[in-house]
Amino acid sequence: MCSRMEKRLGKKGLVRSLATRDVKLEATLTDSGGSPLAGKTISFKYRASGETTWTDAGTGTTDSSGKASVTVSLAAPGTYDFRAEFAGDDEYEPSSDEKDNVTIKAKTVLTLTVTPQ
Repeated sequence: MCSRMEKRLGKKGLVRSLATRDVKLEATLTDSGGSPLAGKTISFKYRASGETTWTDAGTGTTDSSGKASVTVSLAAPGTYDFRAEFAGDDEYEPSSDEKDNVTIKAKTVLTLTVTPQ
């Protein structure tokens, strides 16, 4: 027997809505002197920690502050590795940065009930 929410969303929709977690990835690209580089493409990737294959999370273009970002929907809470890469261009060499073993926790909801006695 299905609950009212399962009937409304469908079992797969219910599972997906509870399991996925959106995470914003943001990278800042600067030159060796610390000045931001605008208009450069940054590639973002992620993987479950311990895995060897990266999943493409998309690309972003740096703004005037040298920042680029993407939002990725992770299949489930867990421990992940994240990577940002600048492929280089005619003026600048490639660079990358990686954050390993980042724990992404499941969201929670707390409901307070107040009952006058």
